[in-house]
Amino acid sequence: MNNQDSLKEALKKYNKNNYHVQTIVEYQAELDSLLTKVKEYVTTHHLTIDVVVPILRGGNIPATYLAYLFDVLTTIVPVQYKYFFKNGKCELRRLLSVNKGTIRKVNPTILLVEGNHCYGNQAKYAAKDLKAMFPQSRIIYAASNMDYNYQDVVKDAEVSIYGKLTNCCKELSESECKKLGIESKQEILFPWEKIDEEWEIIELKQHAYNNVDQIISQSQLLQEFDLG
Repeated sequence: MNNQDSLKEALKKYNKNNYHVQTIVEYQAELDSLLTKVKEYVTTHHLTIDVVVPILRGGNIPATYLAYLFDVLTTIVPVQYKYFFKNGKCELRRLLSVNKGTIRKVNPTILLVEGNHCYGNQAKYAAKDLKAMFPQSRIIYAASNMDYNYQDVVKDAEVSIYGKLTNCCKELSESECKKLGIESKQEILFPWEKIDEEWEIIELKQHAYNNVDQIISQSQLLQEFDLG
């Protein structure tokens, strides 16, 4: 989410009938593209990935895939930032942070992994928090897919890499999407996502997660947006 005006305009352009849940086979191409680009960057810069940090929940599966392929065994440390809809407002909250003692190296190379990157706010906070905790770290940010207009917003990462570009924030015209080779007809979901849950976000409704009130009360508020 960037600001409430751009968000409201974006939400008007979504249609539930256009949602498509990918099969694992369909999704594999995006995942392979991400792997190829991350591997090329790591090889070119002579880096070794010390830590993989998935941004839960969306970044968990691509992060695990990358951890296997980069031979990262034990240092897979998740973080979580989540939007909640409550009392006419949207709240971005920090649910899970890295325990600093888990990462022993002073200057680790961290692979921060997201699933669907729209405005990139969760990734921005994740990278900022990691950099504050490990000032000498190098952060490589990798998102399975990323909105075309918000590719360079994670300033605490030295690079942002995507498997596929999208028009998630609805700021590109159909002709621009066609020119750039970006899907404009369908809203593509991951194989593990549910259409009804994703549509609740479009309707600015709070999904009934287990213990949602307790989760909100125990988490730190980072940003708040008025939906009125």
